[in-house]
Amino acid sequence: MKPQTEQIVTTLEELTKDEYYSLVGDAPYIIIPWEVEDKGPFSVERFLVDNTGLMPFAPEEFLSQIRATQSQAVSDHYQNLIALLQANLSELTIYGYRLPTLPEELEEGFPLQQSVFGSLGIPMLIGSSTAGEWIGLGIKQSWRCNSSPQFMIPDLESLQDNTAALVEQIQSITNQITHQAQAEEELTLGGFEVVITTSRNEVMQKLLDTTGFLEISEINEFIRVRDDSGTEIEEYQETIAQLEQELVKLEEEGDLSTEQYQEVQE
Repeated sequence: MKPQTEQIVTTLEELTKDEYYSLVGDAPYIIIPWEVEDKGPFSVERFLVDNTGLMPFAPEEFLSQIRATQSQAVSDHYQNLIALLQANLSELTIYGYRLPTLPEELEEGFPLQQSVFGSLGIPMLIGSSTAGEWIGLGIKQSWRCNSSPQFMIPDLESLQDNTAALVEQIQSITNQITHQAQAEEELTLGGFEVVITTSRNEVMQKLLDTTGFLEISEINEFIRVRDDSGTEIEEYQETIAQLEQELVKLEEEGDLSTEQYQEVQE
């Protein structure tokens, strides 16, 4: 690691010490450097593969995982889907998107820990069409109890003819796939989503965003108090400020042992 990068990492570690991000339980920030000379240009796909968020699978291994967790009918449809993609896409890559590891104290009562596909994760497939467009295919997450085979596609009129025809063929297969969840309250899977981009660097980011498994925010938006909770937080801040002023006043008056001081301090 370059000295300048080491210094930045050290500074960030100091700034985020004892700071936690609340996602599923509170977790500490982790500083992950990305040096282009060693890992190539940054992309969401490369980053997630490097940190085991995306696990690549060979087609046969992928289909074996599907057969182990889904019905015979669903497995047959997936086999037809993979055959179609292999025949029409170059650089076909099949990933399993891994759900985040939960804190130990939350594992038992939080059903999202296990995917309906077992150790495979959530299927995410990408490849390049003959027209040079990158196609991403994934499953949208849903909080409904039953899965829906509804297929979400981009505007076909904006696509090359060959790509549009392929998307329609994909739709004819995926509309027949209905996934079964293992528990009523578990995260269920909605329809398939297709995204089209002009480069590989963009396709996985757009696919994960469209399917609801990724959110990328500008730093100002990330630290901004959101409207739905902003008023409540501001009220808390005003109350705390008032209490702090009362404490200062009582300290100046020397009333540190009074009941009023103790009450305000609590």
